[in-house]
Amino acid sequence: MSTARCTVGASTRTMASRPSHSVRSPARSPGRVVASAKAPGGSSTTRVALKAEELTVEAFAPFGQVCKAEEDGVEFGPADAQLDLSQGTPRFYVMRLRDKDLSFDRITYHEKVTQCLGALGDEDWYMAVGEPTMDVAKYPKHDSTDRALRVFRVPPGHFLKMHAGCWHAGPLFESGVEFMDFYNLELADTNVVDHNTHVFSEVDDIVYDVMD
Repeated sequence: MSTARCTVGASTRTMASRPSHSVRSPARSPGRVVASAKAPGGSSTTRVALKAEELTVEAFAPFGQVCKAEEDGVEFGPADAQLDLSQGTPRFYVMRLRDKDLSFDRITYHEKVTQCLGALGDEDWYMAVGEPTMDVAKYPKHDSTDRALRVFRVPPGHFLKMHAGCWHAGPLFESGVEFMDFYNLELADTNVVDHNTHVFSEVDDIVYDVMD
């Protein structure tokens, strides 16, 4: 079990991640589970608006931890990121994302790692999340009676530690931004053997748009 400074949440398992964003057909490779049933939705596709929420420790707790800077010398405690990197070789790297926007048509979870994502720079960014289910058939969905799928605006100076198995789509950011760089902590093979994805546009004929 490893650690990095943060603020506590609660949950369980998964299979790993490269961020999920724009509408495109899922790439299939060994170790990836993709739930899809038909060609991407055409004229029948429904656009569903999701209101971005303010990021707080309490609101994000079902999905993971909200982490930010602390003064040097503070001892390790429950406000630190509680990491599980025990099922492989940790990989910490800076990931550059280009030409994104605030819409997504798929969502992913990683069962074997507590993934951390944070942005370099001073731009807000967004993450859609759902509580861990450890089952690609039990994906989060937003409708008039169920808010299982939620979106948070992440301000500069914060990073997210997601529980193993946390469903997520993102990082997402405004279409006018050419690119953003994110530091990403996962396992070396997360995107090869631990990438479980549901494709809303193919199964549900839905594309989600984040509203702020």
